[in-house]
Amino acid sequence: MDLFKTSYIKYRKTFKIGIRFLIIGVLFWQFGFFTRFNYLTAKIDIWRDSPRIVSCGRSLYPCGVPCISLKEKYGFHESNISCVVTTPQIRGIKLYNAQIIKYLNKKNGEDWQKEYHAEMELLIKNNMLE
Repeated sequence: MDLFKTSYIKYRKTFKIGIRFLIIGVLFWQFGFFTRFNYLTAKIDIWRDSPRIVSCGRSLYPCGVPCISLKEKYGFHESNISCVVTTPQIRGIKLYNAQIIKYLNKKNGEDWQKEYHAEMELLIKNNMLE
């Protein structure tokens, strides 16, 4: 009877550990930690000094050399992923972009987005995107 009791305790302990790993894995998956863009990859990209602003779908306008140099002026690149994304990917992208925006706010000041959009509008108005 003692052997049955110890094997049951080992089985129960292994089962509890397995359930915990499963729950943690599902949570990581739901928050996009198994996709390219997530909180951790944002921190890594900031550390490597290669932050990106990620958007889904087609770009609104083609971006040539003046547009790319404007983005480099503000310290980021743009990454555009496909139109078909899952909910965990969207959550990961939102976490990624939030960290990048926080970093860029520290680097460029709080109102850098207004300046960036004004300069981008000027490029569009002067037809200098390509």
